[in-house]
Amino acid sequence: MMGAALMMMVLAASPLDGARGAYQSGELSQARAELESLLYPLRLDGDALEAEAHLLLAATYHAQEELARAEDEVVRGLAVHGDPVLDPLLYPPDFLAFVERARAQHPTRIAELSAERHPRLLPPPTAIVDPLRKDEVPTPPALTRAWYLAPLGVGHFKHGRSRMGTVLAVTQGLGLAAAGVSLGTSLSLRGPDGRYSASDAGTARTLNVTYLVGAYAFAVAYAYGVLDGMVLTPAPSSAQMRLAVPQRK
Repeated sequence: MMGAALMMMVLAASPLDGARGAYQSGELSQARAELESLLYPLRLDGDALEAEAHLLLAATYHAQEELARAEDEVVRGLAVHGDPVLDPLLYPPDFLAFVERARAQHPTRIAELSAERHPRLLPPPTAIVDPLRKDEVPTPPALTRAWYLAPLGVGHFKHGRSRMGTVLAVTQGLGLAAAGVSLGTSLSLRGPDGRYSASDAGTARTLNVTYLVGAYAFAVAYAYGVLDGMVLTPAPSSAQMRLAVPQRK
């Protein structure tokens, strides 16, 4: 019976009993040395025991007024066990307040250390759409010939024919500008009765001619642009469209 009782007492003993007793009796250097030897490197089994050792070492540093080290040990202890039970008969009130203050000031650091101890074991998420391989080329959007119906060479620019688009844009733009300015000036010369005065009649005729020339120039350039794009220009082949797309590296 005595042997069994002694065996149970040995099994119930904690490796922190010596350090805990030294801390309670005020032998801080001894408690510090024992706790540091148990934690660095770690020679304790179980999160609860490790967390208690970090907090007991923090209390020792705190009593020795090494507050930076004490705060670091509190953070490490909370990262091991986020809700430890601190015995108010063992720890003084100022240290208990110190622990709560560290918990409130360093939640991110505590969470990072806890994540390092318990990494996620889930597999990485799979992509919903398979990424393009290096030898794959995205299909370019199809360009419709209806773009050639737009004025000012828009269709030619869209199909990569910038030279012809520039010629059409300049020709049609000049025609529109000449027609618009001439028409506006001519209308401004009319009197309240809608007629020109004898002195403005010659100028009005010149402006009307300029307006017609500009309008015809725009119409001819627009008609040629539509004819060139819709009829005279062959449709681009699929190979040409692929060449127009830059290769992925």
